[in-house]
Amino acid sequence: MQTEHVSNRVEADLNQWKQKEERFSQMFSFNVTSNRDFLKEKLQYYNRIAAKYKNSDNPEEKLAIRILKQEQNRIEKQLYPNLWLRLLRKLTVEPIQQKYISQKEEKQIVQNTEALKNLVHKAGFGQVASQVEESIKKGLHEFKIPVSYYVSEKERMNFQLSFHKDTNGQYQFENYQAILQSDNKSVQNRQQTFRPDNTTSITANQAYNLLSGRALQVEASQLDAKQSKWVQLDFTDKDAMGNYRMKEFRADYGYDLKQVLKELPLEQKQNQQLMDKLFTELVNGNRQMVFLQKDNLEQKYFIEANPQQKSITLYDAQMKKVSLSSLLEQKNEKRETQAAQIAKTIQLQPGKAKRNGLSLG
Repeated sequence: MQTEHVSNRVEADLNQWKQKEERFSQMFSFNVTSNRDFLKEKLQYYNRIAAKYKNSDNPEEKLAIRILKQEQNRIEKQLYPNLWLRLLRKLTVEPIQQKYISQKEEKQIVQNTEALKNLVHKAGFGQVASQVEESIKKGLHEFKIPVSYYVSEKERMNFQLSFHKDTNGQYQFENYQAILQSDNKSVQNRQQTFRPDNTTSITANQAYNLLSGRALQVEASQLDAKQSKWVQLDFTDKDAMGNYRMKEFRADYGYDLKQVLKELPLEQKQNQQLMDKLFTELVNGNRQMVFLQKDNLEQKYFIEANPQQKSITLYDAQMKKVSLSSLLEQKNEKRETQAAQIAKTIQLQPGKAKRNGLSLG
């Protein structure tokens, strides 16, 4: 169920101006509240509020708007003492201003809504886009949207997405809390708060992978998307906010996943598209099923990226960890045996060899 913080929107917008007024009062030694330029800005801000909520059905907001108009009249008298000038402004300037303000507000709301919908889609929560739009239309100062689904029979992810309106009147996707519920007692109820943005963000699926203990690759710099790093949650260490600290493995750490995959006796090696897909899945923190050669047979395994060990984590079909080194040793032994057999065969051949079709010896 969606959680909403119901408030008087007029009051919320006026509080934003009050905060701005307090900041400017601290910046300057004189009284900014009586400054003419500041009063003009204040009157424009009040006009925007009046235009934005003029059709409100909320009794408290309607009362606040009536009182706000009285404050607008007081500021107008202070700025324009001449009665005829004020009347002229009401007949000519103010109607144009009101229309312009209304159109501008509508455009900003549409742009803000679309930006947020794109952001929740990018974060993997496209199913709540319509709820985000509805909450913005209500003008809520802040709201929370829960999302919950099963990842498997024994695992469930619960999310709570938090949104709020900033000092500029724009809604922001503040963060989302991710909770992994599992029948596995060692991982049940792990939780972490993630902050999405327009450049680098952890998606819902990646949040599940991180809470499951796996590592994934993200952009290391918002300024240079070509740089990347591996991250993994440290379940032995939490920060002051109760979040697990992130272990980071940057490019200079020396983890080369592609090289690690080349060393494996993978059946997929014959198909570059399959190898590219495998690499992409591992980079995103997913556990992937592969077929490896063992005892001259193709056997099913599951692998995960393991940047800390500069390797991969390997599981058998029953999800029991398998030593990667033993598998690679077996591969090398097979190569050595094949090489020995070839050498032995050559030694058993008659003492003749051919070169360019000519017999030698």
